[in-house]
Amino acid sequence: MSRSNSSKFIFIFDLIVIYVSFASVYFFYRGSASIPFGASLFMGFVGFFWFFIAINSRILNLSTQSGPMDVALNTIVAYSVLSAGSIAFVAIFGNYRHNDRLVLYPLLFSVIASTGIRLVLILTIRHFARSGYEQRSVLLIGGGRIALAVLKQIADFPELGFRIHGVLADNDHESLPGGYHLGGLARFSEIIRSNLVDEVLIALPYSYEETIIRLVENCENEGLRVRVVPDFFRICKNRVVLDELGNIPLIAIRSEPLSMLRNRIVKRVFDIVFSLAVLILSSPLFLFLVVTIKLSSRGPVIFSQRRVGINSKEFTMHKFRSMVVQRREESDVIWTTPDDGRVTQIGRFMRKTNLDELPQFWNVLKGEMSVVGPRPERQYFVGKFKEEIRNYKVRHLVKSGITGLAQVNGWRGDTSIKKRVEFDIYYLENWSFSLDLKIIWLTIFGGKARRNAY
Repeated sequence: MSRSNSSKFIFIFDLIVIYVSFASVYFFYRGSASIPFGASLFMGFVGFFWFFIAINSRILNLSTQSGPMDVALNTIVAYSVLSAGSIAFVAIFGNYRHNDRLVLYPLLFSVIASTGIRLVLILTIRHFARSGYEQRSVLLIGGGRIALAVLKQIADFPELGFRIHGVLADNDHESLPGGYHLGGLARFSEIIRSNLVDEVLIALPYSYEETIIRLVENCENEGLRVRVVPDFFRICKNRVVLDELGNIPLIAIRSEPLSMLRNRIVKRVFDIVFSLAVLILSSPLFLFLVVTIKLSSRGPVIFSQRRVGINSKEFTMHKFRSMVVQRREESDVIWTTPDDGRVTQIGRFMRKTNLDELPQFWNVLKGEMSVVGPRPERQYFVGKFKEEIRNYKVRHLVKSGITGLAQVNGWRGDTSIKKRVEFDIYYLENWSFSLDLKIIWLTIFGGKARRNAY
């Protein structure tokens, strides 16, 4: 089954499960054979909202490389968003208090069924792939480091759907595992005509350009699928992106989903809606914190500081003041540590609960930050870390966030900056709407997000 077909199957299955669950629960409690117009309108909203969630997340993309835990969590997060939207719809256009069971029970049944079918599909696909079902026989060309890397990947992950028929190489084949080397490139035509090979992978250095062209032409003449492993694959991060400059093909060395306008629009719309909701709902809490901060220590309620954001541009970030008032020359260059004497009593509570970050939702509304993204840092530390940590400034290719993947995994405060950068770059290369939702969920309910908060 192709990925597109499997995505359609999963989406249709989800819709059937959702509608059957809602109908079953409705008939069970109401015992009515007819569905009122309001309920039909609500089901139309649920179907449309689920479609929006599905196309802006990874819940439909299943493969042998999908992790069962990630799939389960992505599905639960997606249904959490659907639940929030459904409750809001009923609360605004109906009476949620008298219909809570008719909304929550179907969603509970749906998330269990949808998660279950995904896990069964992944485990089944992996089992058949490891057992050799429909694995493609691959002839690998090359004996150097590139070929060794490809060979190891295929051998370590049989669920990818490949098995090595053998390796052809004139040079550097001495380091190949025993039994794989079939001889030199002179045997190429003989082997590809044997009908024992489904695909050819060419893993030769760029200095073999003429040889690569000749091999590709031979494969095309024989109607054999051929792929070339780029010699510069070590600098390609995650999934490379193909682009064009006129009629010249370009290869980006790392994928950046947020470089696409559609994804930026989705993220920006969510940022605005979510920030407005937080600012409105937490307004009583704002008032309480303002009074408490003012009574607990002298100085302004809001602490503003210059931080480095997207494209290395500085902006003024706002927080509730959690420390005693300091000179800017000190606050801009001193790192916060455990039991830091500068932190006030109410400030320690706010830092532990992330309440000091609430004013940053104003930065999000202004477009200077996002709800989710790498945490912004001060210019002094950006200059320092840039010299110490490889690829540090790559994290500035996306908007800074109030929370981020590094933070929900415990990398905040006085912890490893290198690990923090690794998580930030992973987020940049693997962004999805569902990943943002997962990070927000873990920020609120995850235990790691509150580690090292001081």
